[in-house]
Amino acid sequence: MDVGYFVVNVKVETLKLELQSSRVERINFASSAATKPTLTPSKLDFSNFGQLKVLTFMRLAMGSVELMIQNVTTSIHIINSTMTDLSLPLRGEALTEIGLNGTTVTKLPKLLYERDLSSKMDITADLSSVNGETELSGEQLTLLEANAQTLSTQSWAQEYHSRCELVDILSMTVPYGSRKRTVLCGSRSSSATSATESPAFTHSDCSESGNAKSGHSSSGISTGALAAIIVVVVIIVVTLGLLLLRMYLNRETADSSSQKNEAAATLINKSDAVDKGSFISNDVILRNFRLPQSNVALVKSVGTGRLWIGEYNGGKVVVKRVESEVTDSHVTKALMAQARTFATISHQNITNLVGVTWLAGTDFAIVAEFMGKSNLKTMLTNKDVDLDVRTKLQMCSDVALALAYLHETEQNMCAKQLSSQKVLVNKDMDCKLSLFECVPSSAKIGSPSTAVQYSYGMGEVAWLPPEVITRSSPMNARTNNIYAFGVLVSEIFTRASPYQSLVEEMGNTMSDIELVKRVRRQDPLEPHENRQEYLAAPAIVRQLVEQCLSYAPLSRPTAKKIVKILHHAKEELATDSI
Repeated sequence: MDVGYFVVNVKVETLKLELQSSRVERINFASSAATKPTLTPSKLDFSNFGQLKVLTFMRLAMGSVELMIQNVTTSIHIINSTMTDLSLPLRGEALTEIGLNGTTVTKLPKLLYERDLSSKMDITADLSSVNGETELSGEQLTLLEANAQTLSTQSWAQEYHSRCELVDILSMTVPYGSRKRTVLCGSRSSSATSATESPAFTHSDCSESGNAKSGHSSSGISTGALAAIIVVVVIIVVTLGLLLLRMYLNRETADSSSQKNEAAATLINKSDAVDKGSFISNDVILRNFRLPQSNVALVKSVGTGRLWIGEYNGGKVVVKRVESEVTDSHVTKALMAQARTFATISHQNITNLVGVTWLAGTDFAIVAEFMGKSNLKTMLTNKDVDLDVRTKLQMCSDVALALAYLHETEQNMCAKQLSSQKVLVNKDMDCKLSLFECVPSSAKIGSPSTAVQYSYGMGEVAWLPPEVITRSSPMNARTNNIYAFGVLVSEIFTRASPYQSLVEEMGNTMSDIELVKRVRRQDPLEPHENRQEYLAAPAIVRQLVEQCLSYAPLSRPTAKKIVKILHHAKEELATDSI
């Protein structure tokens, strides 16, 4: 074909492709199915595509894949997929980017130890799902260690050093120099040395003098090895027995104490709503929030099914409940604990807790304030709604006040995932943070060695601070909120989604990948894209946004300081309008 760009949508159960020579420069394989379709070929040959520069696979289930490409290909992306292994035997020098963004890999990818990797190579791969053993030759092991050293700043290399170790298995028949080397990735034993205190690998080698010993010594080693195995088995059996005994005793204790626990509603027979209600009455915190079951009704589901629009005493409410088919008691217990937390929150810019109840045919439910104008994102995209600078500043102040209340008071809380979809608007144009987004700050988000889970193409990446994407520094829920607040202010003043021009140009998924690249290059972060509407905002507001979007978390202002800055901005605006 001579056309510059075309899309082929195919809906089939089985698709067979015979790839032939072509002049195309970009190929995307993407599935829109609810479940990832399986890509069965183990060898994908694109070597006849002499001009193919970018190759992308999205939302697929892949096994161990051998990918054949020409030297002209510069980028390979496998996004939001699952795969066992990936090999690139014909990779040339033109290839500088391999992105397994959001993709689960179960084996140590061969591409990491097939050949020397250039320092220009950018590899994105999450090795947190790699568990088990990988056998490597001496040459492959050398390449793997060298590549991890060359690309030591990349997250895959850091995960490799922290999660993997070399295990040499003693063999009496295979010479040391020719035997395979085993790399073990996953949970280390308690006796393993911390990665921060020792090299990534630990191994024990047989000395040359040991090989020169007599046949009697060899026999002794075999007997000793057998004895060691027996000892290990005995230790494992005893340990398991002790663990089982401890679990049994803990369970007996839990069963006994649960009868006295005020939160034991999770153990109640769901068919008896009256008895369930009595447990709310017995809860010191929740008894003041109990609502009569007959006064609450579900109207329609919102989102995943846990959230509903409901009615209480003739007015609309939001109901979060546990489905009747859920039998896991921990789900109900968690929701009750969440309700106790909500009962301590009271602020004019956070939706109110109306009450708690048991609903017929369901389980425990939380009833919260309903906001008549949907969420802030919907409001901003509605061009029929006129928003002047004063209104926009007030919207920013409303959210800042909510964050200051959560961050600065004895609440010690934060917003779980701040975005314009989590801020609600009422008929008076007041903005309130959703009650269901409020979580304790003590709930750790992660550390530099913790895998961060987020999805590409879902609009999440633009709201993530750099340290979450790169895991370059300890993560703090409050500074994360401040970064997202900077994005939110940008969206309020532009009335456009973050990086909207980039999304329109590249699409949702590829624009997210581009954002991750920009973060790694430490490019300026400008979700507002310097749109005309943003440049018309007060200078003090634009300066605030720049501070909130700082790469250095400690350089971002506190929520309390943001409230003062916005108050000053509103005063300046009022003075100028006189």
